Amino acid sequence: MILPSNYFSPILRYKDGEGLTVADEEAVVDMLLRYHPHSEDKVGSGLDSIMVDRHPQFRWTRCLFVVRTNGGWIDFSYHKCLRAYIRDKYPSLAERFIGEHFRHRCLHVKSWPQDA
Repeated sequence: MILPSNYFSPILRYKDGEGLTVADEEAVVDMLLRYHPHSEDKVGSGLDSIMVDRHPQFRWTRCLFVVRTNGGWIDFSYHKCLRAYIRDKYPSLAERFIGEHFRHRCLHVKSWPQDA
């Protein structure tokens, strides 16, 4: 699967506390959340929706949140999802790519690998 570097950019346009559309939610779940190392724990009682909001402790940071069927919600790191995806799909190249492009927890993507 080839994902352009701006694939998830439209998600950043959501207002704080706003749930994603069905199409965006499916993309986030299928291409990000399922690769999170603790995705089952994040979903917990069941997935109701995905929303964008401010991190409760670090208010300047916008995050993706799993909204659970029991009404609870929890943030998840898309960086962890991407790292796990890269390690799964490109094990021989993963550590080098992650070291070059995930410095200081920031994703610096110049371009996606063509065989992604």
